[in-house]
Amino acid sequence: MSLLGSATRRRRMLRKAERPDAVPLNLVSMIDVFTTLVFFLMLTSTSVQTLRAPRSLTLPPSVSVQPPEDMAVVMVTRDMILFQGEPVMSVADAERDPNALLAPLKQRLLLVPQTADPNDPSGKLTRGEINIMADKDLPFALLNKVMTTCGGDAGFARISLTVNRGGAGKKS
Repeated sequence: MSLLGSATRRRRMLRKAERPDAVPLNLVSMIDVFTTLVFFLMLTSTSVQTLRAPRSLTLPPSVSVQPPEDMAVVMVTRDMILFQGEPVMSVADAERDPNALLAPLKQRLLLVPQTADPNDPSGKLTRGEINIMADKDLPFALLNKVMTTCGGDAGFARISLTVNRGGAGKKS
């Protein structure tokens, strides 16, 4: 009987080892929750855009409602005019230029490919939108030359200026 009792006991121990007392996890529900969380994070994180202004620029304060969009950027520091981070011309040369259009900047802007304007039913070609990021202490005459160059023959449909949102240091 001890042989039969030990075999029964052994079977009971094996069955108990196969079936632990812990509650099993329902992985399907957890995967659904994580999938929903991932989609939520993807949708909400794409609506945030931060334009980083270099430390050499002090942006003017403003109360802006619209968030910035992804577009070409002309940066006007105290020393240089840059397009997409590449130097185009010096500020001193731009201020000395008697013309309303800055030729070196215009040449660089004309390299941006044209596309049909989605807001124009006639299908007029445009280079899209451009964002000008300029130091707040620069003279308006220089900023006006840059804006005129971007909007004139360069063919950008919309020109935006980068400012500090709410004046509290939050960049927009």
